[in-house]
Amino acid sequence: MSIVVTLQTQLALASLSGLSIGFALGLVGGGAGMLSVPLLLYVVKVGDPHVAIGTTAAAIAVTALVNLISYARAGLVRWRTSMVFAAAGVGGAFAGSRWSLHVDGGAVMLVLAGIVAIVGALMFAGTQAVHGGVLVQAQPVAGRGLATAGAGVAVGGVAGFFGISGGFLSVPALHFIARVPMLEAVATSLLSVVVFGGTTAANYAMAGKVSLPLALALVAGGVVGGHVGMRAAKAIAIKGPALRRIFAGMLLVIAAYIAYRSLG
Repeated sequence: MSIVVTLQTQLALASLSGLSIGFALGLVGGGAGMLSVPLLLYVVKVGDPHVAIGTTAAAIAVTALVNLISYARAGLVRWRTSMVFAAAGVGGAFAGSRWSLHVDGGAVMLVLAGIVAIVGALMFAGTQAVHGGVLVQAQPVAGRGLATAGAGVAVGGVAGFFGISGGFLSVPALHFIARVPMLEAVATSLLSVVVFGGTTAANYAMAGKVSLPLALALVAGGVVGGHVGMRAAKAIAIKGPALRRIFAGMLLVIAAYIAYRSLG
């Protein structure tokens, strides 16, 4: 009986965690994996870091697909750019996820903490150009297909290794390398999140490292959170720098907590 109660508690906590994951995906197109893996490990109490990574990848892929459909209906997805980026990144996601399965879970979490901290610091430094209080939109530049594909491979590898969405790297890559406007970069990044997450989840599932009940619970909460996040993103797109500072602070706190728990 106690096992049933424990599982029910885990599912409830996973659903609540999914709200924040979906909100992050809907709002800024990234950060979901960096939220989900620690939440599964330290809140839901999943004992194996690899199970947390595999389950996260599966849940994020499905949640991102739901958000992608919503953004596509709003006409905000750059399909050609997203397909080049995502297709190039599949190989990286496959290789990264295969490699991760052979690395100590604690070491993976420590490296993830370092990356999260670096990204948070870069966000604080300012990655959106603002002039006169209005976001300066990037303009598409011809001939960037090769650079976009290269960025896709790199982001896919990182996403696969850590079982994260890769959106926290995909969005800046699409914005600064593919020259996609910020809000559209958030929308466009979601296809790569679906592809990278699905590839990673498939590898982990074959190794028995995906919890389907927890993944479904994360998705249930993520769908609701994603809807709210997308509405918020549209409403405050002009205020991107302030939003990024808040998100950066959250990342730094997460990085410190992951490092503390991993070292402990």
